[in-house]
Amino acid sequence: MHTNATEIDINGTTATLSLGGKKLIATIINAPSGVVFTKGSPVRYSTDPPLPSDTASQDQPNVGVTVLMIEIPTGTNSIQVLFNPQWDGMSSNDYVTPPSVPVDQWTLTSHN
Repeated sequence: MHTNATEIDINGTTATLSLGGKKLIATIINAPSGVVFTKGSPVRYSTDPPLPSDTASQDQPNVGVTVLMIEIPTGTNSIQVLFNPQWDGMSSNDYVTPPSVPVDQWTLTSHN
């Protein structure tokens, strides 16, 4: 995820993003072994597909942007990330983790 958060604190499966006195907590729910948050620069990796060869195709600089990434070991994994903005006037008890619903069981009301 690209973000312009001015501070990103990572503690394994939890990342706290801060910007302008506001915070967002991202949590990897039921993380498989070895799955953690990391952060990096918003640049093309040497393993990324090349851009078209015409001269108009260039990556633009992403000044002030950081990439929040999830490091996932090789294998079959199911990853769920919960994003909780830390709204003024709310306490940690106000935040509820929604139920986990397998993709093949999603409906318009599967959040209930």
